[in-house]
Amino acid sequence: MTGHPETEHVDPIAGDVRAVRRGSHERCGAGKIKAALERRVVTASGRRVVDIMRERGMRARTRADGPNRTGRGPTRPGSRTSSAASSTAASRAPTWPVA
Repeated sequence: MTGHPETEHVDPIAGDVRAVRRGSHERCGAGKIKAALERRVVTASGRRVVDIMRERGMRARTRADGPNRTGRGPTRPGSRTSSAASSTAASRAPTWPVA
């Protein structure tokens, strides 16, 4: 039946779920989205958030989705923590006359 009321049902909090997810750079899972919705005084169960995410093809980013992009550690040449930075910093250090 094409005119059945449940086939055209749009969840009223689906837009809120999408907004929270977009605001987190699409990294949040259902638990964090549910907590953010509670801070916005929107009541939703975790299962309801999961169902909305599944219907719209959203999923949380996991470790298997790619490397950590926080910029920490010796990932960039010249950063303070990389081994290359210490060698170049030593060569640029001023040489004081030793007396």
